[in-house]
Amino acid sequence: MVRVSRQRDKVGSLRAMAVAAATTAMANRCIGSFRSDALIPSVRLPGGGSMQQLALGLYNVPRENVRRVIDAALAEGYRTFDFASFYDNEVECGEALRAWLATGHDRSELHITTKVWTTDMGSPEDAVRSAEISIDELGLGHVDVVMTHWPMPGKHVAAYKGLQELVQRGKTTALGISNYSPDDYEELLASASVLPQLNTFENNPMLYRKDWLDFFKSKGIPTMAYKPLQRGGSVLSCSPVVAAATRLGKTPAQVCLRWNLQKGNIVTVKSNSPERITENVAVFDFELPDEDMAALDALTTDEVRAEALGHWEQRRTGTPAPWGAGLRPERRILKES
Repeated sequence: MVRVSRQRDKVGSLRAMAVAAATTAMANRCIGSFRSDALIPSVRLPGGGSMQQLALGLYNVPRENVRRVIDAALAEGYRTFDFASFYDNEVECGEALRAWLATGHDRSELHITTKVWTTDMGSPEDAVRSAEISIDELGLGHVDVVMTHWPMPGKHVAAYKGLQELVQRGKTTALGISNYSPDDYEELLASASVLPQLNTFENNPMLYRKDWLDFFKSKGIPTMAYKPLQRGGSVLSCSPVVAAATRLGKTPAQVCLRWNLQKGNIVTVKSNSPERITENVAVFDFELPDEDMAALDALTTDEVRAEALGHWEQRRTGTPAPWGAGLRPERRILKES
């Protein structure tokens, strides 16, 4: 772990320089025509098709702020959106996207993912029911990927195999996995007939899961990295990140996002602020030099790995959702305002 406190004066100066550089960069982006939709590259998926390398996640976005966030993202060119039953806001997400489609856009422009929470993985039927509620609440027709949210021991394989029928019925184009270790993947592949198209798990400079990344790359499975900013944690103020941001005229957040992108990962970003959504998409006009990549690679400690393992074990054994410990409620209907 980088001990920022031991270099307080140095880091304080670097922070000030980074803020100044970021302010200038943000101002420059406001001049002229900034077309972020032309700047977000796409990644090919193993089963065909593609998705943008930058996705907007809606975790912890309050229902009342969903429309504002999605509208801002669409205006900046985001077309890949990551949802989940656990986020408990899919009705509002669907409404926002349908409003955008009604202005003359086509459903094929969007790439939509959703996930089945652990409360609904007790049986294949429960998993299918949950996925269908998500699909119905979103109201966009099919979704592009349905994922099992955590690899519950003794349950995730049966749940995933149950979800395969949704592909056959045209409810989803593909299936994916979330938070799967290499061992979980191998267990799944022993009996699944529909191969997962991606795996999403936490990856950032403070939690660099190189072994997982290398394994899934060898299997041709793209990684969709979440918590790329360590949820606003110490990664944004550590010396190597701040120094790179200062030198490159970018923000620490942009440096962290760029690090993940240069690993070849799809990256899920989230924010309740339209300004941050704009900042997060401006990461395709620069590259981190090899020395910066190596410095960020070296930030992960055994302590952080152990903490992440504890969280992973807790989640995969099953934790309550916003609706409680039982099955998710029936489809929510958006109330008329």
